[in-house]
Amino acid sequence: MTAVLGWLRGLFAVGMLAGFYVVAFTLLVVDTALVVLTLWAMVENPSQAGNWSLALGGSIPAASALLYGIATVSRTEAPPPDAVLLRRADAPGLWRLVEELAGQLRTRPPSRIYLTAQANASVSEDARLLGFAVGERTMSLGVPLLRWLQPMELRAVLCHELGHYAGRHTRFGAITYRGAASLRSTLFRLRMTARSDQGRVGYAWLYQAAIGAYAWMYLRLSLAVRRRQELEADAEAASIVGPEATAQALRAVHALGVTWAGFESRYLRPVQRLGFVPEDVFEAFAAMVDDPPVRTRMAELRAHPVESGRSPLDSHPPLVRRLALIEARPAGPPRTVAEEGPLIADTSPVTRVQRKMLGEAGHAATALPWTEWADLAAEAFAIELASLLLDAASDTRTTARPTLATVLGVLERGEHTELVRRLTDAPEPEEQLTEALYALTGQALAGAGRARWVLSWTQGYLLDCPRDPRGRLDDLVAAAARDRTAVPALRGEFARLGLDIEAPVVLALRTAAAPAGRTTARRSTRSAPDLITQELARQRTVAKVTMGALAVAMVVWGAALLGSDSSQPYPQTYRPGLGLSTTEASPYEPWSHSTYLQPEPSYAASLPAPFITRPLIPLPVADLLLGIHHVVSGDTLSGIACEYGTTVKDLQELNDMGKGTALAVGQTLLIPAQGQSSGSRAASCR
Repeated sequence: MTAVLGWLRGLFAVGMLAGFYVVAFTLLVVDTALVVLTLWAMVENPSQAGNWSLALGGSIPAASALLYGIATVSRTEAPPPDAVLLRRADAPGLWRLVEELAGQLRTRPPSRIYLTAQANASVSEDARLLGFAVGERTMSLGVPLLRWLQPMELRAVLCHELGHYAGRHTRFGAITYRGAASLRSTLFRLRMTARSDQGRVGYAWLYQAAIGAYAWMYLRLSLAVRRRQELEADAEAASIVGPEATAQALRAVHALGVTWAGFESRYLRPVQRLGFVPEDVFEAFAAMVDDPPVRTRMAELRAHPVESGRSPLDSHPPLVRRLALIEARPAGPPRTVAEEGPLIADTSPVTRVQRKMLGEAGHAATALPWTEWADLAAEAFAIELASLLLDAASDTRTTARPTLATVLGVLERGEHTELVRRLTDAPEPEEQLTEALYALTGQALAGAGRARWVLSWTQGYLLDCPRDPRGRLDDLVAAAARDRTAVPALRGEFARLGLDIEAPVVLALRTAAAPAGRTTARRSTRSAPDLITQELARQRTVAKVTMGALAVAMVVWGAALLGSDSSQPYPQTYRPGLGLSTTEASPYEPWSHSTYLQPEPSYAASLPAPFITRPLIPLPVADLLLGIHHVVSGDTLSGIACEYGTTVKDLQELNDMGKGTALAVGQTLLIPAQGQSSGSRAASCR
């Protein structure tokens, strides 16, 4: 049954991917047909070609974005950028454990194992022939999982990932990934093109709507299958290690992932932007995990795993549902026994993971022992808030540097509301002001050598002031931030501590003798900006190609338009009742004077009137709206009027003949185009 289900899912994945390319190919065919028809009309009937510049200029950017979005997606999912290949000699215990669990699940083990810096694990397969032929298998395993999961919990995680292999989930996973990645890449470029100047009059918005509709269907159907596969992998893990260990593993991975993400985003990356990192990142994280308040928080996350920010496009089912299904399974003895002992014999791969993780951010940094790095982090966070408060309290009418006394003066004058407005626009500005005043107070004491900052993994920083063991300063700061009448009491406490509030506040990292700078409001990742930069560069190239194509088309259109002018020597001949004739006219001789030609066969070429667009090069009105008749022997003005369906009066007015009707052989008469005559034909014409 598992094999049949796997094949059906494979056919579904192939069909969904093929559907995407069918939609894209259909759009390109329609676009190409439109351009070809427009160019054909531009050459064959240039005066009625329509708005060919819009068709051509709007199609090229949209088609380019569509093709480029598809072509730039790789066929298989690449390992994470911080991944390090783990050889068997580096971790014989881990390789042995993975192969043992794969045997119990009756599936092939992975061919490669990568270590990553993420608190997560994943598997993939480089299958061939659209997933119907087996390929190389890869497992990615995060260092935090190896170091902080219990042995049985780690086995449950490995069994879950190997369960994807056993259920043939990864065989067609590359196809699903390719489809999703192609859709994301294509939609991104179409959206960027639609928002650019060249996309405002183009068809990128139409392509975006069509591809977006298919992406909506594709992601919801494919992700529904992936969520079902996660439940199947959970069941495989529970069958090997038991439901209890599997549930504990899910809870532990959730708590560890939230804690690791907080460590990286709140502490590691901000201080790295200042130029400092811990010598051992995982040792610093271990100190965070060992902190009692952090342990309490992680226990709460394990007991009540709350997921925030879920969306219909999540690839995993809600954790609460997964736990409910696992814990509802009947308990039984585990089929594997946890063995003690190190799984990684050589720690050099872990060191390389750390180096790649820090190098990915693109910031050169100095490595410090984690204790010094922690003190530096606490100082940096306090300095940032203190700097913001001083900036908010500064007076634009003076160049004097604001001090702690400046801030206290603003509070005493009752300018609390204005200070808060200039400080922050956060939802709880009162708390922000209290926090900033605490940071400024502590930094003034630290700069005077009467206190020091220490890192708190839950609060960011704490002030260690030996002369304030009971923390009375905290209460006074909070009161002064709320009520201006409490400011004098705070001034008295500063006097007791021997602090000169008029002295400049030191805004430098004393532990590193370097400026603190800002620790927030900067992006450390380079991928998103690089992606946008590359797309903008591509659009500039496409814009040049589009302008070149428009220039060439304009030259061709102008030549076709001039070639259709009735003054050309060999126009098509029109005779009433006979239609068009391709017989060439006799070569004419040079002009004898401005209004008469040498005798030649009578003909009149009537060009259609233009519509929709105006020609780039204005042509004489007569060439567009009038015909020409060469007078031959026997012609009369009334006969010519009858022949062309006009009146004698119109012919006289058009040819400046006044009331006269005399004609000369070889004379050229302008004939009103059909529908341009002001009156009706004479009765004798009937």
